[in-house]
Amino acid sequence: MSHLRWLASIAVATAFSVVAAGAQTSVVVDVRDAGPGPGPALLVQALAARHTVITPRNQRYVLSADSAYSSTVIVLGTDAVAEGTVHGDLIVVGGDLYMHPGATIDGRAVAIGGGVYESTLAHTGAVASYRDFTYDISPIAGGYALSYRAFDTPPAKPIFSLGGIGGLSVPGYDRSNGLSLPLGVSINVPYTGVEIAPSLAYRSQLGRLDPMLAVSDQLDRRTMLLVEAGRETATNDAWIRSNLINSAEYLLVGDDTRNYYRASVARAVLSRTWEWEGSSLEPYAGARAEHAESVRPGINSMGGPWALSGRHDGDDVLRPNPPVDPGTTSSLIAGAKWRWTNGDVRARAAVDEEVGHFSSKAGFARSASTFAQTTVDGTVGFSTFGSQSLRFTGHGVFTGGNDPRQRWAYVGGPGSIPTIDLLAQGGDQLVYLDAGYAIPIEQVALPMVGSPVVTLREVLGGATVNRFPTLSQATGVRVSVSAVYAEFLIDPVHHHHYTGIGLALDR
Repeated sequence: MSHLRWLASIAVATAFSVVAAGAQTSVVVDVRDAGPGPGPALLVQALAARHTVITPRNQRYVLSADSAYSSTVIVLGTDAVAEGTVHGDLIVVGGDLYMHPGATIDGRAVAIGGGVYESTLAHTGAVASYRDFTYDISPIAGGYALSYRAFDTPPAKPIFSLGGIGGLSVPGYDRSNGLSLPLGVSINVPYTGVEIAPSLAYRSQLGRLDPMLAVSDQLDRRTMLLVEAGRETATNDAWIRSNLINSAEYLLVGDDTRNYYRASVARAVLSRTWEWEGSSLEPYAGARAEHAESVRPGINSMGGPWALSGRHDGDDVLRPNPPVDPGTTSSLIAGAKWRWTNGDVRARAAVDEEVGHFSSKAGFARSASTFAQTTVDGTVGFSTFGSQSLRFTGHGVFTGGNDPRQRWAYVGGPGSIPTIDLLAQGGDQLVYLDAGYAIPIEQVALPMVGSPVVTLREVLGGATVNRFPTLSQATGVRVSVSAVYAEFLIDPVHHHHYTGIGLALDR
């Protein structure tokens, strides 16, 4: 009897450990470009767990009726026929999957770059066919490399087209430029990823036409080279408000939450994007050269672009731009952008690094300095109870060395810290943190705009030169309906308070 039990044990163990010829568990599979979406995420997840790899071949691979696999099976570069048992997923990459009667797959039956052909006499879990993409499979030392390739190629771009709507991109409006009207065209070089985009931006208050030439080359699906050169009005404060909201606020009440300077620029940036299910990462590296000078309004300005209110207010339309250090900055730049979504949790982050050399000339005297500046920006938000949500936003600038004043950033006023004057604090060190707890009033439903939202806000921030800034505080409540809000905030230390209305899309 013991002899029979021993034979039975050997038979059972053998049945669950059979791996047909060609199946290899030690094959290296390097996913060099996974691609976006749930299909690539499924494959990456399977490769990270225990699995068996069936290597490419010139004929169908048959998982025979007398075979059993103890973990996920991944078939590369050929069709597969399932007749046996798989205790896991069966994933075919670059082929079709045929289910025959009697086959059993405990997990999922998946075909990437092909279809799954089911049998009513086979047993399997979820079935998925991803026909819109596949993977190019190439041999490497010890295994194979996989690179995403979409079957649905985008339509060919016309050789010549107008940018934006009829050549006009989205205009802007601010206290330095007045109305900015960008006009541009796009020239696509046939059979390449090269796009040439010359443009002109008219600045009504400055009476200038700013030329800009951008040349991009889509090296592959994930890699882009961009080279730009031209003339522009630059700012370091675009993080406070979007272009649309800043333009609307200036037009209505004269509030412009940005300081500006003029610059002739040339920059080259190489970027690459990695994508996973629910997330993406885009690092970049490049170089930049910039010649800067100050721009209106200055201390003695008597007027500016028209605004509905605040046209003669020294804190609004006539607020001077801080002077910059005239000269040339040459720098190396690098950074990354990251986005992540998981259920109701949404996060984004960006980090930018500049290592630069600044030189200037005043008469016969020349001066030079070096600096390194790191800029970080990010947001994370998630649901709490019911429709309520919590959101954190942050921005920081940290500098070492002697940077020119055109690298300074500013904070204060509506859009950042309302309890201090508009952009009253500035320098090469800046910290800003904004926490908001949003409570929709669902019992009130207004036509077209939905329910109002009450947001409890807590803001900390400050900016200064050569040291960590002293942080100002603002705490209070905001009531918003669609993009319009009213809020009351108070500084609990200095007892400054702010009451106002404004526009906001994402803060």
